[in-house]
Amino acid sequence: MTARLSPFDFIKSINEKSGNLMDASPDAERDYIPFVVNRGLSFSPDTILYANEVNCLPFTAARMQYDYLYGAVRRRKRFDKWIKPDTGDEELLKAVMLRYKVGRKRAAEYIPLMGDQLRESVLNAKGGSKDAK
Repeated sequence: MTARLSPFDFIKSINEKSGNLMDASPDAERDYIPFVVNRGLSFSPDTILYANEVNCLPFTAARMQYDYLYGAVRRRKRFDKWIKPDTGDEELLKAVMLRYKVGRKRAAEYIPLMGDQLRESVLNAKGGSKDAK
């Protein structure tokens, strides 16, 4: 049994041309996750259009998608940051969710509309700190 390949192995292989992983491993096609690979390539300005092309053809076989990206993307080391959710106001977000009995998305919409006094009262009612923004 061979070790499973991660989507990051495929992204690295496409970017750096370190060898065709589909040819190297018999289980590579099973390990290929097009959504994650396309997402990883979409963070770089010079590969976003290639990722979009593959994304427009979701029912194409995994090997065909990988072969297209492997051949089309130029060799280069890319160090792009993955976008992560902002967790700065996590305590305030939870307090708003509890007070107004809404979900996470709706509470995040409420917070910019709230004034400083209302934010403070929501945190105090929950028992949180006063210095949240």
